[in-house]
Amino acid sequence: MHRGKISVRKLVEFILRKGSIDNRKVSNHTAQEGARIHRKIQKESGIDYQKEVFLKTEVSVGEDTLIVEGRADGIFKKEEYWVIDEIKTSEVQFEDLPADQIELFFYQAMVYAYIYSLQNELSSIEVQLTYFQTTESLVTRQSRTFSFDFLTSFFDDLTQEYHRWLLFQDDWRRVRTTSLQALQFPYEGYRKGQRELAVAAYKTLRNQQRLFVEAPTGTGKTISTLFPAFKALGEERADRIFYLTAKTITRQVAEDALQALAEVGAETKSVTLTAKDKICFLDERKCNPDDCQYANGYYNRINEGLWDLLHHENQFTRPVIERYAKKHQLCPFELSLDVSLFCDVIIGDYNYLFDPTVYLRRFFEEPEEKYYFLIDEAHNLVNRSREMYSATLQRSAFKGLKEKLSKDYKKIHRSLNKVDQEFGAIQTIAEEENWSFHHQAPAAEGLLNQLFKFSELMKEWLAAHPEEPGLENILSVYFDCLHFLKISEFYDDHYETTIEISRYDLTIRQLCLEPAPFLQKMLDKGESSLLFSASFSPLPYYQEVLGGGEEALRYRLDSPFPIDHQQILIANYIQTTYKQRMASLPAIVETIVMMAEAKKGNYLVFFPSYKFLDDTYNLFTELFPEIPTILQDTDMNEEEREAFLAKFSEEPEESLIGFCVLGGIFSEGIDLKGTRLIGTAIVGVGLPQINPEQELIKEYFDEHKQAGFEYAYQLPGMNKVLQAAGRVIRDMEDKGTVLLLDQRFTAPRYRQLFPSHWQKAKICFRPTELAKELKNFWQKQSLTK
Repeated sequence: MHRGKISVRKLVEFILRKGSIDNRKVSNHTAQEGARIHRKIQKESGIDYQKEVFLKTEVSVGEDTLIVEGRADGIFKKEEYWVIDEIKTSEVQFEDLPADQIELFFYQAMVYAYIYSLQNELSSIEVQLTYFQTTESLVTRQSRTFSFDFLTSFFDDLTQEYHRWLLFQDDWRRVRTTSLQALQFPYEGYRKGQRELAVAAYKTLRNQQRLFVEAPTGTGKTISTLFPAFKALGEERADRIFYLTAKTITRQVAEDALQALAEVGAETKSVTLTAKDKICFLDERKCNPDDCQYANGYYNRINEGLWDLLHHENQFTRPVIERYAKKHQLCPFELSLDVSLFCDVIIGDYNYLFDPTVYLRRFFEEPEEKYYFLIDEAHNLVNRSREMYSATLQRSAFKGLKEKLSKDYKKIHRSLNKVDQEFGAIQTIAEEENWSFHHQAPAAEGLLNQLFKFSELMKEWLAAHPEEPGLENILSVYFDCLHFLKISEFYDDHYETTIEISRYDLTIRQLCLEPAPFLQKMLDKGESSLLFSASFSPLPYYQEVLGGGEEALRYRLDSPFPIDHQQILIANYIQTTYKQRMASLPAIVETIVMMAEAKKGNYLVFFPSYKFLDDTYNLFTELFPEIPTILQDTDMNEEEREAFLAKFSEEPEESLIGFCVLGGIFSEGIDLKGTRLIGTAIVGVGLPQINPEQELIKEYFDEHKQAGFEYAYQLPGMNKVLQAAGRVIRDMEDKGTVLLLDQRFTAPRYRQLFPSHWQKAKICFRPTELAKELKNFWQKQSLTK
């Protein structure tokens, strides 16, 4: 016997929603605005009007019980009838509402009407739809009268249809729980450190705590966190797992781990969320029924598609989602979101939890379940979160919008003029005070006020002009404005406003200096969180900047690989500070050649900037044209990245040098095992380039932690170094060298950040000494084969 509970709104929308996806007709009013309008209408409806009436009923469906509950907006008596009032608000004119949408409004009220009639023994009842069109404050009312017999039949059909979904969910939960309770580790044995990590993760999850883990590459962090999370899920300590990553390749690793667990008996359903622009079937994404066949009638077909998908697959990877989306003619992105409600594991980007404008509201707005958060390569979250909680606008975008819009739209033009006047006032001050960059603690209130007024007018305008030419460009500016306003809601003493004036534009930015409090608030929506990375030193720093809170736990694992398989050499004779870079080029080139000549193989060299990379590459190819090289380009697409990595073949007959930028796409997340990569050279200590924003971060942490240089420059830089170095040793058989080409690596402030398996790093004071160390290392490796 099953017992379930669902709200009236969710029940009706899930079973009875019809129609199309149409981003041109989405209301932009917040829940708070809607609630305010509701209260206004309720207040104006008189003293006999009962507002927010809680209604609940239990219904038996087969052997099961379903509780349906919710709050009717209003109930009142009109002549001989009782009336259920359903209030809806939107910018769209009532006559422009799709018929399916109006029917859905009535369906929700009809459920309330059924419950009220049942409880009060009414033979008939009236249902009233009160629609408030926000742009002109127009109220439209429509009424329908229903007999109790009709409502009973309607409600029975509705609950019968929902019952099969409830049965499926409950049956699947039982299957899942049983399989996870019996689950064994999917491999014959644990690698070094894996059992300890799995135990630490399990205890953290079981005790509803937060754990920060540094576990070197090769530890098997993914399986060592997913396996204990599955065991805790099997004990029904949580309902769902979110596995959040920064990169597509890491999501693939999570999918592989889920497959391995499935092969030893784990019965779970998982979905991988792919960004809307990436998974869209159209060449240019246009989410409306006129331009997209997959948006047209989406809600008419979604439940059939979901039922098919859920009954034939367990791992909803991107190819699976795409296949079923095409089969049922559904938007693949929306299908992935809708099926996520039935999933035990959701794999996706950090932004689905942390980004204040795109997080998964269906899960995190008002959590009704218990979640585990597994956050992979979490060092990436430091910069990513700072971007998520920052926002930027440019004056030129609003000027461009003004030029695109017809002059007939006088209100919009007046509003755009006022926005531009605010920008202009800032520009005037800059010219008078002779600055091109400015920062201040207070928000730009004058501009924010005008942007808010502009956004309100645009809501109205968009509702009235869904077919306007060039709508995508208009929406782009509008959404940037909304994002800026959204970030202003978070603005506090963790922010600075920056203004940068170039020859052609003015850029204003709400810069989040410390996102930790906002991250902590989102992590609090989970029962427990595991944040892990191969380069997470020093752990207290990451615990602090990622919102861990004082109660969080910390755990560090040593490298599982033989320490003698890797050689760490510091070229003390090379200086790469900005003033010394050009003078150091010949020595850097000479050292790279030594590395390549010590043993034939594939190598990567990482540089702190494209400029430094290009200068060295040009000199290298001029002096040594016979040595094969490959160069990372800016903005490489997926095919170009794969072609780059494909050059790194096993057992190469001659050395290949890949020139890359530190912190870029090839400095972390790539997996060149065995002889595909046997060495890296890292030029410089990875410090971010000095710019006004980094200096503001430095000043902020100087004031708050007395560690401005460390937080703004040294620690982020060293993380990039450790990530790049981590490309060399990927499993137990790998052997290779890491060259650190900068005198600063010998300084205590950097040596103290070296991981334990780097403690045997050798300092080389001359090129000949480095060449000798390389030769000795490879000779030793050849003897121990």
